[in-house]
Amino acid sequence: MIRLVIAALVPTIAMAVAWAQGPDPLKSVECKVALDALEGVVAEKTQGPVRAQRVGTARRHAADACLGRSDDNRVRSGAPQPAQAVRPPVTTATPSAPSLPSASPPPPPPLAIPRPTVITTCDPAGCWDSEGRRLNNMGPLLMGPRGPCTVQGGVATCP
Repeated sequence: MIRLVIAALVPTIAMAVAWAQGPDPLKSVECKVALDALEGVVAEKTQGPVRAQRVGTARRHAADACLGRSDDNRVRSGAPQPAQAVRPPVTTATPSAPSLPSASPPPPPPLAIPRPTVITTCDPAGCWDSEGRRLNNMGPLLMGPRGPCTVQGGVATCP
């Protein structure tokens, strides 16, 4: 029973869809005439805004005939719009009082990092370093001109 109902509904739906669509406007005589007129206007050798206006009118007529009417009235000819000259803005600068550069303190001098000196020779009373200073023995320490020195291997670091 269901198959019989389905078999009866399918042709009915197909006929309703075909009847609702109507003829194809792209294959109508009016569309072909409008397209031929558009091709004739485009093939013309003239230039300028008059040609652009004629091409725009022919395109609008072909679109109405082939696709149906639209609600908006846009104007587009396919050609770029002519350039418009725009004046540059005029600005007036108000004279201001000359400003003096701000007095900022000079940058600090670079830090001087003392390099460790190398012990060159030693005797029972002390050692000489690579800068020519005498480092005296005071027990297990070597004393430089400004205080005790730290010795690591053959390198002495003195204050």
